[in-house]
Amino acid sequence: MRKLVLTLTGIAFSLSLFATGDSLSYLTAKDTIFLKLDEFGYSIFSHQLERGQTMYSLAKFYGIKLDVLYNFNTQLPTDGTVAPGATVNVVIPDSAIVDWKMAWPRKNFVPVFYTVKHGDTFYKVAKTYFGIQPDTLKARIRLANTSLKTGQRIQVGWLSTMGIPEAMQAVNRNTLGLKMLALQQAFNGEKTVKVPRFQNGAAYWQREKKGGTDYYALHRTAPVGSVIQVSNPLRKKTVYAKVIAKIPDQAYGDDIVVVLSPSVAKLLGAKDPKFFVEIKYFEFVKE
Repeated sequence: MRKLVLTLTGIAFSLSLFATGDSLSYLTAKDTIFLKLDEFGYSIFSHQLERGQTMYSLAKFYGIKLDVLYNFNTQLPTDGTVAPGATVNVVIPDSAIVDWKMAWPRKNFVPVFYTVKHGDTFYKVAKTYFGIQPDTLKARIRLANTSLKTGQRIQVGWLSTMGIPEAMQAVNRNTLGLKMLALQQAFNGEKTVKVPRFQNGAAYWQREKKGGTDYYALHRTAPVGSVIQVSNPLRKKTVYAKVIAKIPDQAYGDDIVVVLSPSVAKLLGAKDPKFFVEIKYFEFVKE
């Protein structure tokens, strides 16, 4: 039986089987979903594309904006060349996971499990991860006690084989891509009133710092408070960041054109503290 494996970054757990559906369906009644959490605390699963499936149709099935889907898959090219067999991370909102009483008829739903990691508590899994009352989850899975073991699989609910409505994704409190989407919209809003500027050079980021979810940058000339577009041509990745301050004159060498937060650098696929980027931003020009 093919299995749909939901993966969360940062957990050392290996599953080799994927439920891929077929050219008509992304989820079938035979699938079982195994959830984990990524480093930001977002619920995602890894789907392996089959022939006839595309990033666009996958995004539509799960109610995700296409650019948001790419934000969760910085390892994939954004030029439409994602081929069958590629693994795609898809975010799901907690509200899409329903209680067994709502999962009817059963043939239209697949079971959703969470794999316990080191440090998890029953309260954290229930309340923090999935927004479920601990007593409700305990009754749902018929646990004698709430002690958890690393690697233990807990069924947290059911997911519809019909996909996820876009409205449900829109209110997902954990959607990483919504922040990036807002920055992109702000950047595009400046096109009609300001003059574009282009720049190439070295970006710097502190690799040892945790990523977080803040998308910010320091720049020498872009207006503070504006949004810049940053591209990594080597990885074919483009993201957006808010300029929160100027680059201090004495803190970095002249070769550094932008200082990025770890979250932005990671989305660009950066491996080294310094890497080449292409920048675009807008500014007013005095007449």
